[in-house]
Amino acid sequence: MKRVLGIVLTVLFVAGISMPSFAAKTDSKKKSAEKYDRIIAEVVSLDAAAKTIVVKEEKSGASRTIKISARAAAELKAGDRVRIKLKAGTDESAGVRVLKGESSPEPKVEAASEPAKK
Repeated sequence: MKRVLGIVLTVLFVAGISMPSFAAKTDSKKKSAEKYDRIIAEVVSLDAAAKTIVVKEEKSGASRTIKISARAAAELKAGDRVRIKLKAGTDESAGVRVLKGESSPEPKVEAASEPAKK
């Protein structure tokens, strides 16, 4: 009887010690699954000192003022097409990426060529 009681208490002790580690794993999954809003927009204006940009969203056409990092402010310029990862429900960016090669380039003016001879 003492042996069975010893085994039961040992199992309960091990289970009690391991429970907090399971809870910690669940919490870390919740933190990593934090939601972000993503938009694609064109930079209308940039205020590097205040670290804000005004963008016009492609999807809705609405203008928004968004807080960005100093690094992003140094890399952006008006007219850039960007993908912005926003913290959920805010106008604070979690990341800004310039979409190169996907922006609408200005039309190139070709030099006038001589008319073809017949």
